[in-house]
Amino acid sequence: PPPPPVEDAAKMARYIVHYSDWTALAHVSHQKNISGLPMARVYSMSDGPLSNSSGVPYLYTSFLDGVHRDLRIDNRCSLTMSLAEGDYCSHNQLDPEDPRCAQVILIGNYIFLQNNTQEWKLAENALFSRHPAMKTWPKCHHFTFGKLDIKSIILVDYFGGSKYPNVEDYFKANPLQNITKSVFVEMI
Repeated sequence: PPPPPVEDAAKMARYIVHYSDWTALAHVSHQKNISGLPMARVYSMSDGPLSNSSGVPYLYTSFLDGVHRDLRIDNRCSLTMSLAEGDYCSHNQLDPEDPRCAQVILIGNYIFLQNNTQEWKLAENALFSRHPAMKTWPKCHHFTFGKLDIKSIILVDYFGGSKYPNVEDYFKANPLQNITKSVFVEMI
């Protein structure tokens, strides 16, 4: 479905998050040789099945991953997602840096979910419904679900600078509003 109007910053932010399958997670590293330096890594993510947006970005990370271990030391991080991921920007001949090729940055604290809780099951459904290969990843890599506890939002979706939608408004916005079920059938 096409993105919402740029006048609705909270809905645009939710739209980008919901229709993104991956994100760049940025944080300050505590790994050998790069401790104290900023770094980013791409992760698969989901805020729910295509037919159900929660607005909460869930990730599935391995304890063998240095970023996972970094976030246990300092959980402050940001997630960046862009409409450049899909075909909207290329179809409209927009460079990924063009502000009309909207992007959102969610800033907050990374939370590791407790095993077998209700939210663990929500995260599992959100991620496995959109990334089914994750179900087969090696158990010995100790993957665990986590989420970003969003504290602030930066949105770039048009000329004139960044927008800062309120987190409460973000969660109230519905990126699925005015979208019919037939759209989801076509997307699956």
